[in-house]
Amino acid sequence: MIRVLIADDHNVFVEGIESLISGSPDIAVTERCFSKESVMERLDQTVVDVVLLDISFPNIEAGLGLCEYISNTFPETRVVALTMHDDASLIKRVVKKGAKGYLLKNTTKLELIEAIKAVYEKKQYFNDTITNILLNDEPKGRKSSTGVAMKPNLTPRETEVLALMAQGLTTQQMAAQMFVSAKAVEFHRSSLLMKFGAPNTALLIKTAMEMKLIT
Repeated sequence: MIRVLIADDHNVFVEGIESLISGSPDIAVTERCFSKESVMERLDQTVVDVVLLDISFPNIEAGLGLCEYISNTFPETRVVALTMHDDASLIKRVVKKGAKGYLLKNTTKLELIEAIKAVYEKKQYFNDTITNILLNDEPKGRKSSTGVAMKPNLTPRETEVLALMAQGLTTQQMAAQMFVSAKAVEFHRSSLLMKFGAPNTALLIKTAMEMKLIT
């Protein structure tokens, strides 16, 4: 059973999210928190697998701080931002603070359940709406003194993983082709995401193609 904490200061919204989740046999809302302090208290006292966090809780900076606190203090607890903000720069800030998923509050029941299950399995989750927002945003990356985006310094293994990712191979397929474990592939994938400053694979591939690192 996936144990979920909903962190939002609007009771009606919390009840609505809980009603969406209630039909899933392997997900249970075990905690409902209406303040930052109550979130921290409940996480100290009970085990939570996934936090659905309103990133404006009670304001964006406080929400970002809470996201970072949860991610650093309770690394086994996965945060999914659930918000009405669709700004690409904010999405990237939330991901940098440790969130593993990002959904808008008009999300569907199916997407919400998919997100909870994905992050519980230690994956990231961004639906098509969020992915398109990020793809349409100008990649920021590191800049040289002339203002041109700098190419990240990749290891040979990272270069190999990047090329295979561009071909659409799964983690298991890449592991078999490289004669390494799936865990090793995921390590290199995470390193690539960090070096490119990309929150997901789609934006990573797009940025790498713009830098002509892959075709």
